[in-house]
Amino acid sequence: MSAMGKHAWYPGHMVATQKSIRELAPYLTLFIEVVDARAPELTRHRPLERWVGRTPRLVVLNKADLADGRVTQAWIEWYAAQGQVAVPFSAEHPGSAERLRAAIQARFQPPYRLAVVGVPNVGKSTILNRMVGRHRARTGGKPGITRGQQWIRVGNGWEWLDLPGVVTPARSRDWRLKVLGVVRWEADEAEELASALWEWAPGREPFEDWVSWGRRRGYLGRGGSVDLQRTAEALIHSFQTGALGAVSLETPPAAEGP
Repeated sequence: MSAMGKHAWYPGHMVATQKSIRELAPYLTLFIEVVDARAPELTRHRPLERWVGRTPRLVVLNKADLADGRVTQAWIEWYAAQGQVAVPFSAEHPGSAERLRAAIQARFQPPYRLAVVGVPNVGKSTILNRMVGRHRARTGGKPGITRGQQWIRVGNGWEWLDLPGVVTPARSRDWRLKVLGVVRWEADEAEELASALWEWAPGREPFEDWVSWGRRRGYLGRGGSVDLQRTAEALIHSFQTGALGAVSLETPPAAEGP
């Protein structure tokens, strides 16, 4: 595959992010690699390991409040076994910022020059806002909100860099990335995504399917039949907001399965 063909999928700002990471790595104290706690390895950008060189990385398991706590703890232990530090984080819990700050201070000396990286829509800018104490970085519910580098300097020798998201094209087809909101999905995919997601729903009755779930909630169309499109979209939204319960879509390699 030609170089042009290989990178044609990437928006221009993502290609620029790759270049920035390679150039900045030697000057940074640490990369804060943000992943979704509900699918940590799936939402990592594998080429990042090559780009950062010898610069240390710390994995932040964001949206931990939406993931199964037992699974998240298993991930923390799994990363420790791989020689990596992983810290759970939730924007809803003020203590998360202090936990992350303590993890950094325990391993490095100031001044701190930190870059926040990860695939789109895993909450990089939200974490950055919690860490600097002000809403300085743009946030949003759609992939690609951050379009360029944003340096944020705060007191006591802390400097933070927010970068646009990067994502591996080969992974963009995984249904889990779609329901997590990492990549966009089309309306005609909703039913297929709902069917896959339903297998991971906590507390579901073995005999019930997602269509029955929609019927119980009154997502009905003409003639009293279930509105499949509306039900599927509602199920995905319930998962994304936590209304479906604490759901993890990926477990450590030694214990894969729903």
